[in-house]
Amino acid sequence: MALDVAPTREITRKRRKGYPSESRVKRGRRLVHGDKELVEKLGRNDPCPCGSARRFKELLPRRRAV
Repeated sequence: MALDVAPTREITRKRRKGYPSESRVKRGRRLVHGDKELVEKLGRNDPCPCGSARRFKELLPRRRAV
């Protein structure tokens, strides 16, 4: 008996519809960790493009409350 396995990562609805805010990076070159260039806008919970197994928000600089 074969089981249907759901895909591990489904593209978000906004990306499927092609909203520019979700599918493109703002003007200018955007680099992550100095050597990886962003092609698609990343959400906070997306995997980091640097190749680590961590989420992008875990690698963002922390903002301090003043």
